[in-house]
Amino acid sequence: MATAHPQSPQNIEKNPGLHSHHAVLQVIKEKIMEVNDRRPFYIVNLDDIVDKHKQWLAQMPRVKPFYAVKCNNTEPVVKTIAALGAGFYCASSAEFQQVLNLGVGTDRIKYGHPCKDPQDIKLASKQGVDLMAFDNECELFKIKRLYPSARLVLRIQPQDDEDVYKHGKMYGCALDQCKELLAKAKEMELTVVGVSFHIGGLCTDYMAYHHTIRLCRDIFDEAKSMDYNLNLLDIGGGFAGYAVENNPTFSDAAKVINMALDEYFPKEENFEVIAEPGVYYVQSAFTLALRVIGKRVLRSATSAKVSEQSYFYYVNDGIHGSFCIIKSFMADKLVGNFHVLKDDVQMPVYQSTLWGPTLNPDDLLAQNIQLPELDIGDWLYVPNMGAYTIVLASSFNGIAPPELFYFASDEITSGLGD
Repeated sequence: MATAHPQSPQNIEKNPGLHSHHAVLQVIKEKIMEVNDRRPFYIVNLDDIVDKHKQWLAQMPRVKPFYAVKCNNTEPVVKTIAALGAGFYCASSAEFQQVLNLGVGTDRIKYGHPCKDPQDIKLASKQGVDLMAFDNECELFKIKRLYPSARLVLRIQPQDDEDVYKHGKMYGCALDQCKELLAKAKEMELTVVGVSFHIGGLCTDYMAYHHTIRLCRDIFDEAKSMDYNLNLLDIGGGFAGYAVENNPTFSDAAKVINMALDEYFPKEENFEVIAEPGVYYVQSAFTLALRVIGKRVLRSATSAKVSEQSYFYYVNDGIHGSFCIIKSFMADKLVGNFHVLKDDVQMPVYQSTLWGPTLNPDDLLAQNIQLPELDIGDWLYVPNMGAYTIVLASSFNGIAPPELFYFASDEITSGLGD
């Protein structure tokens, strides 16, 4: 789906202390009061992204993060991550060009798409973006013809049965075909420098990293017997963007990964280790505010004298906007994340269904959830909306995307420049 969202504005307001839930809600209320009948909007806390980066460096110091631009490519976000010194995992020439335009060096960019458009390979060659992935023989022929001096990373299928996205069938070389593919690259006189894998988003079995890192070591050793000298390991993404009760945390993942690296890629061997976090960096930095624009009262008789009441609410953002991701793999992850922006928390609740603003009968955001009775003009908010929301939005029915309001501390805004 083409991204219809415009580039984000560069004006970043001083952070009013958005590290607390109450502070975010206060800013939402202030923005609502500024404009009558305001359209949906995001509150973006860039300090949250900085905190995530610091947490990463503290807990996985050996693993350099290469932010996955595809997750959220708004300019202040990418600019903030660039200023932090992170690398970038790019899936197209548009993405690596955006990063290059910010002054990021090519040594901080990986063109990680395993199946690249020939025109994009040509642009990568022209720009000097030489680190790129491959997972099949046909891709090698493409690279040999268009960018023979590229440094290549073999992407393998991960060892995980519980990932949500199931990338394995689409991308990644099967383990029993790696030796043959490396031999083909050697025959073609191409330079292979490392191995990568991608567990998949929303991974809850962090031992999958340990298992796959062990298999990568086997491939490194086999490649050495073929006169390769691999020195780069890319452990991909799959890191949670916020803590969920009863789910493993980022700290849990870091412990497993550090243990596997110490065992199979010890520090004294001087391997370079990178990762491709996307959701981890941006999900919790974005809070969406949206408004009730329509209402329907539903009544069903439970007896001759008593009737039960439920409600349909129509809001001004939907599955063709910020909730596009709901159509694919996150429907069950978003239900229950809708909160009412009302001070009275003691109100009775009713069975409620939330619909988006379009004429698509599938524009359904949540059903059979418990909410107090709302009126047209009331506001809801949804936290943790920074990942795969803005980038997937379209302009279906001519509905404009939400506005973005960025906040950052003085230290961050001064570091970002103009």
